[in-house]
Amino acid sequence: MAVAPGKVMAGPYRVFVGVTAGATGTPPTYVSHTDGVPATGTEVGLTEGDSIVRYGQTKELIMAEQELGPVDVFVKDEMAAIELTCLEHTYNTLKQALDNVGVDSQAGADSLYFGGGTSVLAPRTQCVFFSQRQRNAPTKFVIWVFYKVVNITPAELNYGKSNKSRYKLQLAALADTTRNAGDRIGYHQFEK
Repeated sequence: MAVAPGKVMAGPYRVFVGVTAGATGTPPTYVSHTDGVPATGTEVGLTEGDSIVRYGQTKELIMAEQELGPVDVFVKDEMAAIELTCLEHTYNTLKQALDNVGVDSQAGADSLYFGGGTSVLAPRTQCVFFSQRQRNAPTKFVIWVFYKVVNITPAELNYGKSNKSRYKLQLAALADTTRNAGDRIGYHQFEK
């Protein structure tokens, strides 16, 4: 196989939360977008550094007394996540970072309230859409979509005179059991 330097990904990316997932199926209905921007959802805004997208399965080897090596393998669990460092303090992104909080938006302020007495007990789940323009094909994108994510990182927001404020999101994908088997976590798409 020949090498393909044009397939090396580099360049800016965008992340959107609250996106409406396409219909389930194998293959699924893919989320449509215009120039890397889905029709629904809210962009998380400016970020810092790399965004890390993870997907993997934990495989367990089956060992038997009758053989020295493994005789088979099975999938024990599956995971997917996206990690990013946010710079903008937007209401929608902070709702994701400070997950499982009460929200109140009025003319003068957007507020997030939290603590044991809020009666907001269900963690917030939503669909996330990641897009990066292909550097050698500027009208094509690399897309990742996770149907149902939840932030699993405690919120840590730094404030200071000499550093910009930032906070991390680690959005772990959950299996969306309302979708077809084989299409419950998300998809990766490399447009051609």
